Amino acid sequence: MTTQPVQLDAFTRHTASQVVYQIFPERFAIGGGLSITQKLSSAAYNLPLAHKREWADSTLHQPWAQQFFGGDLDGIADKLDYLSDLGVTGVYLTPIFASPSNHKYDATDFFQIDPMFGGAAALKRLTAALHARGMALTLDAVLNHVSDQHPWFLAAQAGDAAKRDWFTWQADGSYQCWQDFTSMPELNLANPTVRDVLYRKPDSMVQHWLAQGVDNWRFDVAQDVGIPVAQEMRSIVGERFPQAGLLGELNGFSGAWFQAGGGYQGMMNYWYRTATLAWLAGDIDAVQMNHALRDARADYGLPGLLCSWNMLSSHDTPRLITTVGGAQKARLAMLMQFTMPGVPLVYYGEEIGMEGGADPDCRRAMRWDESDWNPTQRNWVKRLITMRKANAALQYGDVKVLGDRLSNSNALVFLRHTDVPGEAALVVINLSDQPLDALLLLPYSHWYDGVPLQDALGTAPVTKVKAASVQLNIAPQSGAVYQAVEPYQRYNFFKARNRV
Repeated sequence: MTTQPVQLDAFTRHTASQVVYQIFPERFAIGGGLSITQKLSSAAYNLPLAHKREWADSTLHQPWAQQFFGGDLDGIADKLDYLSDLGVTGVYLTPIFASPSNHKYDATDFFQIDPMFGGAAALKRLTAALHARGMALTLDAVLNHVSDQHPWFLAAQAGDAAKRDWFTWQADGSYQCWQDFTSMPELNLANPTVRDVLYRKPDSMVQHWLAQGVDNWRFDVAQDVGIPVAQEMRSIVGERFPQAGLLGELNGFSGAWFQAGGGYQGMMNYWYRTATLAWLAGDIDAVQMNHALRDARADYGLPGLLCSWNMLSSHDTPRLITTVGGAQKARLAMLMQFTMPGVPLVYYGEEIGMEGGADPDCRRAMRWDESDWNPTQRNWVKRLITMRKANAALQYGDVKVLGDRLSNSNALVFLRHTDVPGEAALVVINLSDQPLDALLLLPYSHWYDGVPLQDALGTAPVTKVKAASVQLNIAPQSGAVYQAVEPYQRYNFFKARNRV
């Protein structure tokens, strides 16, 4: 089936061109020149259950949520040159609002930046520093639940009639809470007053921080927040902040969120992660891998797919190298991440080869001693970012999935292309232990007969288009990103008059 060309608006093109770096603020860096001892001596850490750690300590000690290493927003600001050098264009922070935990998904005040992180002044400094470098800031919003120490919930428990309906109570006096964690009572989003405070009013949480310079929001547990809330929020917030990105988290296939229309512009693309890791592990074959990409294009739609985050690990999952069992397969996974449609999301430390199992082991403190780094891994990430930035097709091009046309292969093959003639990239990932030597028919009208194709990664040999076909020669367990080049001095293959 041939898909019709999709006209993308400026917002989608801009969003799709980004590379986002995810930071768990408590574990990234300590700012202001403070030692960890000095930082953890702050009154902000005088909590009954707080356990103060050294930077290199394990995160596996109990109580998990009350281990503190001292990271803060000024520490992130101090490391922006590092991020700029890597090539990322935006930073996503897990929650930073007042909370008794290290993860902050149990807020006690949505309008206060946690003192552990430096308060509102530190957020202002970080935002200004990011914007000075042309980088955007995405914050994490938890609309579904709060801490059981939140004043709203304490008032409801104490019998405040107005606050009682902000939560959902059961006949036995218990209350709805996130996945039965009683420390996280669920907000009653059916109550319009709750929605007013969270996002509907100009002084609501979502709009307040956008007005303070925050660029985008990522919304936790989108399936609990619901599609109608996302639609209403997009309508209201989008009218005042049309350039603000609203992205939802769903650990699964997100097609329904886009088919409903009018909600989040993008989702965390766990679908990609599941398919990629399953293919690399040998749990699915290349037919399923190719279809997984095709299914995402069909059900997310091109704008939705382009605005979603291509993620391989996060604060909720084991780290990439630990999952796939080695750096080489991790590099193949990253090659897929940076070439499939969507915004690459790099979890802090993945670029230096950090390891870690399931939460909380994936939340180890960032390693700043370069002797602990895997330089090959970091150079690979920088190279992928540079390659992606140099080719518009890899940023916001459409996709044709071709790999399942190659019988007896174990390859993912797809073509990314824009509406500009010749602006394209042919991506081939050969997961087999044998070379991929095959003729691929190429249903793309603007790589003409005789056009030379060079691998942007410099590993596969140069090939040429021959009457809508390409001879592939890809080494085992490797990939190529073919791009067209103009070989002549007085002749151009790609003429502007061929653009429709």
